[in-house]
Amino acid sequence: MTLNKELTDVEADIVKRRGKGITTLFDQQIDVAEHHLKNVSVANVGNLARDFSLEDTNEEKVTLSEIVISGPVILTFYRGSWCNFCNAALKFWDRYVPEIEARGSKLFAIAPEKIEICREFKAASGLKFDLLSDSNNEVAKMYGLVYELPKAAKEKLSSFGTDVGVVNGNGLWEVPVTATYVIGKDQRVMLADCGPDYRKRLGPEAVLAALQ
Repeated sequence: MTLNKELTDVEADIVKRRGKGITTLFDQQIDVAEHHLKNVSVANVGNLARDFSLEDTNEEKVTLSEIVISGPVILTFYRGSWCNFCNAALKFWDRYVPEIEARGSKLFAIAPEKIEICREFKAASGLKFDLLSDSNNEVAKMYGLVYELPKAAKEKLSSFGTDVGVVNGNGLWEVPVTATYVIGKDQRVMLADCGPDYRKRLGPEAVLAALQ
């Protein structure tokens, strides 16, 4: 089972429950993300990764320039725990934590959700790696990843009882393009994956290969 096969199964389940029309909603979000990426510069292999400090679920500061000293760091940006695809992706990544740590690396997932939401999601999912709360998408903006969900997505998610603005804590329906970076000890990007389609993502296998 690969991550993308897992995400394909997630999509099939959503379509089964919500009907084929839900795919139009997926496409609209992807179109907005694609338009965004055409107009920004994102981190690429060889670039110096922008430094940042974010709060983890223990309310302790995690600073990139400090944690890379001990070994490569994997950063995966996700839209939020409300996103079925992100939820499944993080649980899939969790299976690889022992192998990641065996290579002297650490995995962190970053989302704009409030710290209490991150904490609740981590506990409910039993994740062995930490989630970082990126208030107001400040770090995601530094990395060129942030876009606003389209009106149709807001309306549909609201009808499901999901208010992204509330879980983000600022009323804004802004989310990061799903992206994964491997940052080396020199704080330069070793591996980068950033695409508009949140249903397709770089899997742990590729990351582990880069860490060898």
